[in-house]
Amino acid sequence: MLRQNQHFSQKQLLKLSPQQIQLLNFIQFNALELEQKIHDELEENLVLESNPSLNTDMEGSAETDTPIEDERGGFQEDYQQEDFMPDYRTRGEEKSNAEFPFLGNLVERSDFRDALRQQLTMLALSERALLLTQYLIDNLDDDGYLRISLEDVMDNLAFAQQLYTTEDELLEQLETLQSLEPLGVGARDLRECLLLQIENKPNQTPYIQIAWKIANAHLEDLGSHNYDQIKTALCISSDELQHAIELITKLNPKPIGDNGAQLYKNQNIIPEFLVEQDEAGLLKVSLMKSSPELRLSSAMMGKLEQLRKARRQGAEKENHGYLKSKMDAAVWFIEMIRMRENSMLLSMQSIVQLQPEYFRSGDPKQLRPMGLKDIAAITGFDVSTISRVTSTKYAQTDFGVVHLKSLFHQGIANADGDLVTNKEIMDALSNIVAEEDKNYPISDQDIVAKLATKGYVLARRTVAKYREILHLPAAKMRKGQ
Repeated sequence: MLRQNQHFSQKQLLKLSPQQIQLLNFIQFNALELEQKIHDELEENLVLESNPSLNTDMEGSAETDTPIEDERGGFQEDYQQEDFMPDYRTRGEEKSNAEFPFLGNLVERSDFRDALRQQLTMLALSERALLLTQYLIDNLDDDGYLRISLEDVMDNLAFAQQLYTTEDELLEQLETLQSLEPLGVGARDLRECLLLQIENKPNQTPYIQIAWKIANAHLEDLGSHNYDQIKTALCISSDELQHAIELITKLNPKPIGDNGAQLYKNQNIIPEFLVEQDEAGLLKVSLMKSSPELRLSSAMMGKLEQLRKARRQGAEKENHGYLKSKMDAAVWFIEMIRMRENSMLLSMQSIVQLQPEYFRSGDPKQLRPMGLKDIAAITGFDVSTISRVTSTKYAQTDFGVVHLKSLFHQGIANADGDLVTNKEIMDALSNIVAEEDKNYPISDQDIVAKLATKGYVLARRTVAKYREILHLPAAKMRKGQ
């Protein structure tokens, strides 16, 4: 006899509407993309209209020590009033191109993360899997590596988005990310990056198997040229070792690297922020240009009211539903623009708040250690939102155009216990190499000692890593250069 039992369990489920997902992508638009998006929406939605005659200069700027009031009062759902118009205004102060000429040699770059997200659309992923994979993409560094641990990713998701996941689930989505092009993207270290590329080689020759074993367990020996130790451990000949090393040297240690951004020719960068210093030395942040003032068409709202009063049968019922859906879409579109600009302004204010000396002087040495988490903590936004806000945005300052993403640097404690940026340390390293005797170049260990005299206490492996980032070859390769 079958028994019927009832079981109760609690599960954390992700409930994101298509509109919320759309908003996440909307935030990342740059000025040109936003302009095109507004143009397309005005053509597609007959309820949405722009009134250029009512577009005014932006309403002043917001100082960094004055938080922006959160005006997130939802739009009215009752559209019975024909003269209803959302209270939509953008902030900032419009400046002409003549007043702030842009640098002609600057061009807009498309972020490689966009290409990865585009590849995801070709995969049959659930809504939750898609969101998790996109979150991992947002946490990739400029070389395509996932430097943040999965445990930290879990904590960020739980804290900022109330989304609870497991390491196994994240590993599954990481495998999805690592299956994308270019091969090696999403790797957590050099070993994993090389293994991903080797495992996807079309011809599984014995040399590929040897290369896999070297990359898996003998990378340090390979870097130190301990070839005899590798041959002994793997029981291979010198010829086999040579072929395997040739295969490894053809792999890309940086999946993205210099190829991570494709240039749009003849397209100047358009800064979206203006950072000014007044006579009192107070830094002010504003948006450079106002978006067209958007509103709901009073004619269409009147038509919707007529359809409401009429008997909703047949064609009238269908027309009412269609017009109501367009009305809802128009309201949400206007709200998204307001939320995007509010997020951008709050984020930029927080950046200036943490980097006042840099924005006053323009000296990169004045940059303080700052990460996405620091801005997220001030604004209350998620780390992925800050990443979207800063990845393709630029600011016009008194000393030129600044890419916001370039302002984020990790902090390292010096001998005095003070935090300095890794950029400051790399500048010191670069100067040491530039001043060396090229006939007798100094080793990484000697660089460690010289940096220590300047107050930067680093391990040799860290120095080697920074040297690679600066594209400086090893000592033996610098001899005579």
